[in-house]
Amino acid sequence: MAETVATGIVGRILAEYVKKVAEKALAGKKLSDWEVGILMMNQMSSSLEARISSLEKSLEAKINSLDDRIGSIDEKYDARISSLEERLEARIGSLEKRIEKIELDMDYLKKSLDSLRDNVVNVLVAELRTRREKE
Repeated sequence: MAETVATGIVGRILAEYVKKVAEKALAGKKLSDWEVGILMMNQMSSSLEARISSLEKSLEAKINSLDDRIGSIDEKYDARISSLEERLEARIGSLEKRIEKIELDMDYLKKSLDSLRDNVVNVLVAELRTRREKE
């Protein structure tokens, strides 16, 4: 905090000094090398501040643009993922129904084969009895 206060005070002192040097130059008085250097540094400082401000605005605009694009991409991929999830769930549901049908068909076939086996066994037993009775 002390640094911030000191920087503010130094900034005001330099601004006052630059103002006095500029008034001296406007009055047509000769400036020392030191005063010319201060004026040049002040001009460079102002120029750099303007450039930095412009750069900050440009970067902020680009960052906002990128944020918007990333948000748009996020939304697009979220929608695509949701769509894929729905399709996958539908396919899984369809496959589960087909598997259940196959299981039912297998049960039916097993019962049919069991019944057929029982009928064949009964016919063979009956045939054997008939043959024994003939003998």
